[in-house]
This record gives sequence, structure tokens and C-alpha cells, in this order.
Amino acid sequence: MPTREELAATVRTVVSDVLGTDPEELHERTSLGQEFGIDSLELMEVGARLERTLRLRIDPDDLLSARDLGHAVDLLHARLADPAAADPAGRTADAVITLTRAPGGPA
Repeated sequence: MPTREELAATVRTVVSDVLGTDPEELHERTSLGQEFGIDSLELMEVGARLERTLRLRIDPDDLLSARDLGHAVDLLHARLADPAAADPAGRTADAVITLTRAPGGPA
């Protein structure tokens, strides 16, 4: 399992590839919706690339619910530690993160 720092670097690289930006522009508190205007298709591409890279099923709701890049990394790190938690059918009610959309983001 990658360390959190390795995972964060992977996430920054994947996101920067999809958005066409430099990985150094992405920080722990970067809100992809507010700062980069990421749309749902771009977010799905990020998810698909992370799934292939990490060999982990990622529920799209998890990526939609992340407040910022650091939150997404924490969520993915937890999923890697417990892959069964990535299966929505196997989650307990308190393991689900509430969906929130960035103001001005895609509906």
C-alpha cells in the first residue's frame, strides 16, 4: 500500500493530467470545483485513471463528496487500507460521506 504522501503525489499527477495543469499547482486544500471548475466528465476521468493506477474500485460519489484534494487523498488512503469499504454494498451507514457540490459547480 502506498504511503499517504505517495498517494497524494499520484492523485496530483492524475488530476493535473486530466485538467492540463501543473501538479505543483495542486495542494491539500485545493478545491477542484471552485479553483479549477472541474466538471463531472473530468471528475469521472480522474476516477477512472485512479482506479487503473491504484487497482481499486472507486465509488464516484466518493470523489464528488471530497471537499478538497487532501480530503480525496484521505478518503482514497482509507479505501486502500480497507478495500471492502470501497464497495458501496459493504459499507456501514456511518462510512458513507454526504455528497456536496461546489458552489457554482456542475449540477
